[in-house]
Amino acid sequence: MLKNSAARLLVPAIRSAMQSRCQSVVSGPPTKHISTAEKVILGGGMCAASLFIPAWVLYHIRDYKGEK
Repeated sequence: MLKNSAARLLVPAIRSAMQSRCQSVVSGPPTKHISTAEKVILGGGMCAASLFIPAWVLYHIRDYKGEK
């Protein structure tokens, strides 16, 4: 009984709190050109950053195992 009355009281408040969006997608050419060199440098940096920790672990695997 208490659940149903609480739900009836909360539903209008929840619906009014939610935002309604009106969006549209316009496809077309990019507004800013990014050079190939910049794409290569940034892509290489992201690859190096994502491989740094696994390479560190593999390099120090003996230390983690306790072998010296």
